[in-house]
Amino acid sequence: MIEARTPENEESRLSRLYELEILDTLEEQAYDDLTKLAAEICGTPIALVSLIDADRQWFKSHFGLDARETPRKFAFCAHAILGDELFVIEDSSKDERFHDNPLSTAEPHVIFYAGAPLVMSDNSRLGTLCVIGNEPRSISDRQKESLKALARQTVSQLELRLRLKELEILDHSKDEFISMVNHELRTPLTSIYGSLSLLFNNALGQLDEQQQPVVDIAYRNTERLLLLVNDILDLAKLEAGKLDFQQEEIDLIALLEKSFALNEQYCNSCHTRLRLLLPEYDMPVPVFADENRLLQVMSNFISNAAKFTQKNDTIEVKLTIEKDHAVVAVTDHGAGIPMDQQGLLFVKFKQLNTHTNNKMPGTGLGLNICKKIIELQQGQIGFESLPDVQTTFYYKLPLITTT
Repeated sequence: MIEARTPENEESRLSRLYELEILDTLEEQAYDDLTKLAAEICGTPIALVSLIDADRQWFKSHFGLDARETPRKFAFCAHAILGDELFVIEDSSKDERFHDNPLSTAEPHVIFYAGAPLVMSDNSRLGTLCVIGNEPRSISDRQKESLKALARQTVSQLELRLRLKELEILDHSKDEFISMVNHELRTPLTSIYGSLSLLFNNALGQLDEQQQPVVDIAYRNTERLLLLVNDILDLAKLEAGKLDFQQEEIDLIALLEKSFALNEQYCNSCHTRLRLLLPEYDMPVPVFADENRLLQVMSNFISNAAKFTQKNDTIEVKLTIEKDHAVVAVTDHGAGIPMDQQGLLFVKFKQLNTHTNNKMPGTGLGLNICKKIIELQQGQIGFESLPDVQTTFYYKLPLITTT
């Protein structure tokens, strides 16, 4: 018997194998399907997905064989991983490398062997998809091609496993990022913003002419930074599916009236007015939604309208009913959205390149967050813009119907 030599890239090969965290795991249907198919195509009693560890070969799938592993020094697969081509032994009893191999002379009596190396994207050969017979025989060209194709599918399963591990690591990193931003940025920023608010509003005494502008700058920039941090946190939680929604039956009319009160002062600071247009009938408009998240969407729509519209404009907030949906629309009469920029509106970190956006810079996240919030509540969101005439942002939510 002649043992296989050690591959030149053994260290990196083993590193990639261990990175998979697949050794000694339970059987999986995807691999078992491939070995069963390989055995049927090649007409052999045994087919294996064999992975070559430092001192053993371990079988992720073992069709027709009870054993889960054998010593590496006896492994036919240890020879097969030395090249990229299909490794075929038609009669091990006539091959000096295997004629006295314990796997040939005793169970499972490996007389015929054909193994296709499992070659990963980094050229690491981790093992083989192999078929084994107990009698001398040959393998046809069609069977060879089929076995190599099934080996490529096995590699695809292994690569997918690596990708899923990477996504798990990324998901964990997102959780750590959210925690860091929340505790190390938002908490101190909130305290700083609160202190500056007291100074800005002269709650601690009147500031002199030199102090007031400095406090104004610090207050406005801290406000913007806190907005950015909150948006980043919301977006990260939305994309991770971890933003809590407290959904309940709410009256859209009451919500819009509350939103009007919350945003009126901001509109006044932008030299605009708000006008609320509600249905004429005196009945509630019930939807199933998270009130705070809808208020967040309304604040974004209204603040955008106030920032982008012309001075002394009246921003209209209108509620209408369309069949089984309630439609909330916010309309301004500013410059509108150029056609070449309309496709960017709901893309995160994208802001319009327009001279009208000079009242307060945004984060480029608001509309993307609004879109996710509305869609997670089974709603639809959109806009219509006629440049230099008017722009309307709207969302639709299903009405709660009574039977």
